Amino acid sequence: MTRLGVVANGRSWRNRNGRAAPPASAGVLFEAPDSPADYPEVMRRFAAAGVTTLAIDGGDGTLRDVMSAMAPAFGDALPQIALLPNGKTNVAAADVGGAGRGPDAVGRLAAALSADAPLTTTVRRPLAISFDGRSVYGFVFGLGAFERATRLVDERVHERGFAQKLGVALGVVGSVSTALFGKERAAWSRGVPLSLALDGGGEATHDSFALLATSLRRWVLGLWPFWGTGEGAIAVTEISAPPRRLALGLATAGLGRPRPWAAAEGWRSERADRVSLSLRAPFIIDGDRFEPGPDGAVEIRSGPPLSFVRL
Repeated sequence: MTRLGVVANGRSWRNRNGRAAPPASAGVLFEAPDSPADYPEVMRRFAAAGVTTLAIDGGDGTLRDVMSAMAPAFGDALPQIALLPNGKTNVAAADVGGAGRGPDAVGRLAAALSADAPLTTTVRRPLAISFDGRSVYGFVFGLGAFERATRLVDERVHERGFAQKLGVALGVVGSVSTALFGKERAAWSRGVPLSLALDGGGEATHDSFALLATSLRRWVLGLWPFWGTGEGAIAVTEISAPPRRLALGLATAGLGRPRPWAAAEGWRSERADRVSLSLRAPFIIDGDRFEPGPDGAVEIRSGPPLSFVRL
């Protein structure tokens, strides 16, 4: 028997004007937690009620927080997920799809589930990121210039009312311009010190301009700054600091087509099942900033397989 539960983030981009309202569909469980700290209890209630499909109304940050609370609550009986992408950015939904937006989206999803209609399903394994005594599930991890760019986008783009694909486009243009020509370009170029090891291999210690990791297979606007090959579930790209030939490199590496000289100039992209980091700088997980903790250790592995359904 299918049981639908909806968890809505009333603070997400499209829900800030009171749009995260309870659905009219009978039998649908609905929760709109006041803060991410409430998600673990909400997930425990959903698990006890036998929820088999979980609709997540929000953006990438909401998805991260719900996934992180969902695994301990549901154990091995994880529900399938339907995304209602209403956040500032919806990178995960660009890859796995969603169940639509607006007040009727939940109703359409509930009707499809009740009728046992066939739904398109995509399986992805989130990043399981361990640091400072906690474990966070997410889909996009980044540091260095990526962390700086995320802060810049929040300050100069999202706060001015631009979000979704337009916000991403403006953010990319603004971040690249700042890295190349802005007053802080020297600080961006210095990067952040870190130690990096993939799949338990040798540890490389150096300054990094940027590091990105994801278990998705597609991003928004055709961006895909990964070109490594292999069977690893995690795509990892790292650019050493100071970055060399930055303008030329970004022009093609962001689309997964690096210049022939990229590897020799410190542009590295690989696939792995385990990414081990030691650092002191903050990093981004699905749009929000985190600190590594006193020991600086950050471990990224592949999380459990999750099924995403879309209409």
